[in-house]
Amino acid sequence: MTENQNKPASNLPPVGFNVVAQYIRDMSFEGPAHPADVQVNEAPKIDVNVTANTRPLEGNAFEVMLNVRAQATVAGKNAFLIELSYAGLVQTPPGTPDETLKYLLLAEVPRYLFPFARSIVANATREGGFPPLLLQPIDFHALYQKQLKHAEAAPSVGNA
Repeated sequence: MTENQNKPASNLPPVGFNVVAQYIRDMSFEGPAHPADVQVNEAPKIDVNVTANTRPLEGNAFEVMLNVRAQATVAGKNAFLIELSYAGLVQTPPGTPDETLKYLLLAEVPRYLFPFARSIVANATREGGFPPLLLQPIDFHALYQKQLKHAEAAPSVGNA
């Protein structure tokens, strides 16, 4: 093993966080089509959107929400729609620099929460009568970097 394998994926110093609680903040599963109605020889079209956001609480506590929306259609029929907001209540070390804190809350904590949300989505779709939807792993570091580049490229709006 090399030393690089233990270094964080970003240029930011490693900072820990404490997960105080994890919970389903909101969840919806709609299966407008009966599973037998969409059992055709056509592969389903599945659109998945995953986002993360955060809100500060008291002191150095934050709620981080991982939002998952997946919709499946087969032969032009809506098979199912699942929307999940899975949250974690985390505490960060006092005095964490803003740049590090932002990365921690929008990349590292979502990476930690993702396997739990993935399991909930798979179970809900299976319990809804469909094959379990197994979400592919997500590179939250790359998403964070893309979000930073998009924010830097966006023109600033000034008051005239």
